[in-house]
Amino acid sequence: MIAVEESLIDKITETIHYLRTGKVPQPIPIPDDLPDNELRQLLTYVNRFLVEFALFTESMAQVAQGELDLRPMAGRMAVIHSFKALQSNLKHLTWKTQQIAAGDLEQQVDFMGDFSTAFNTMTQQLKESRAQLVNLNQQLERRNQFIRETFGRYTSDDIVGVLLDLPEGLKLGGEKREVTLLMSDLRGFTALAERLEATEVVSLLNHYLSAMVELIHRTGGTIDEIIGDAIFVLFGAPLVMPDATQRAVCCALEMQKAMRGVNEHNVQMGWPEIEMGIGIHTGEVVVGNIGSTKRSKYGVVGRTVNLTARIESFTVGGQVLVSPTLINAAGRGLILGDEVKVHAKGMREALGCRELLGHEDHPELLLAGGETIFTTLGDPIPFHYIVLTDKHLGEQMHPARLVGLSPRRAVVETSGNLPQHANIMLQLEVESEAGKSEEVYAKVVQPLDEASRRYVIHFTSIPPGMRAWLHRLGNPVKSP
Repeated sequence: MIAVEESLIDKITETIHYLRTGKVPQPIPIPDDLPDNELRQLLTYVNRFLVEFALFTESMAQVAQGELDLRPMAGRMAVIHSFKALQSNLKHLTWKTQQIAAGDLEQQVDFMGDFSTAFNTMTQQLKESRAQLVNLNQQLERRNQFIRETFGRYTSDDIVGVLLDLPEGLKLGGEKREVTLLMSDLRGFTALAERLEATEVVSLLNHYLSAMVELIHRTGGTIDEIIGDAIFVLFGAPLVMPDATQRAVCCALEMQKAMRGVNEHNVQMGWPEIEMGIGIHTGEVVVGNIGSTKRSKYGVVGRTVNLTARIESFTVGGQVLVSPTLINAAGRGLILGDEVKVHAKGMREALGCRELLGHEDHPELLLAGGETIFTTLGDPIPFHYIVLTDKHLGEQMHPARLVGLSPRRAVVETSGNLPQHANIMLQLEVESEAGKSEEVYAKVVQPLDEASRRYVIHFTSIPPGMRAWLHRLGNPVKSP
């Protein structure tokens, strides 16, 4: 029998207990006087195991924390060889995961049993998810491209950006909404275009539209249509604007003020000066994506649109007419001029619109107003006129006389009644600098004296030669 001290037995028992509870005990001290027998050999093997087990436990803890680059392990424990295989597999798995993170979803593993199956299933699901994301991204890009194409050329970049950021984007279909509409049109542009070369007409129109579009974008308007020389603008769609009416008012005033610069450019280019009329109205419309599955556009429809066009048709060059509903919606600040009765289809009574002259908060936008001063002609100029109906010439010529002149207006005396706001074509019985009598277009502004059948007209289109002749007629040179 081998004599064993009780303290050594207790130490061995304690070590085995620590191992059973998962702890790493310290090596058992071997007494120096312990003979070289079976017990000493057992303790030596146990201590060697404890050293290897401690290294193994430390490495496992590092692996659990994601550290795979460990110092090489040496030892006779069979588990160490398995651990080395596990370490190698984890390194390889980490590399494959990095490849997947870089976008290579073709990675597969086949060395870890059920884990390999789960890993490969995950990779396949990632491929399918990426394909779905690519498809959704393409749909999103098509939607964004639609918004850019629909609004990019007709509204500011800020509004396009807001539309792209909206969760639902642009709502297709239609909805009722109160908006403010602005319509502008050049006066006498059709007759003017007939006197210019086609390239000159396009250049003149492009310069005019460039100036107007810049102002419209700056004030937050959305251009729904540009038809020739006419511009149709929305305020309050596609984005709701609590100050839509105020924006439209400022936009119209800025547009009229900008015509001075446009005409200065026209004179430099040798083109005729042009005038613009603007109508503004606030009301309910149906707004949305309108058209067919093959071709559609964002726009508005409704009675409000038609009434806005009607109001604009009653304007003369340099004038802005606003509807009663816009005046109410705009609130304080509007500087208003004379009332203009607008007759529209389906309305029993005329709409009492007002001329917009400016805004109290924007004195720099005040338009020129006041009474027109006419030069009385000592010898009235006889002429004939034809009333236009929907831009078509009537059949009957009427005699009249030109009795007063101003730079943009005239007083005429007719043989019959002349409807207010009617468009007329004048044929003066004189020869201009061009060597022949040329046609002049005008709009009837108001009766001056109905008893004597005298009316104020506003010229909308005057040929250059005829304009020079009328200017000399209204500004005679006095003899010294």
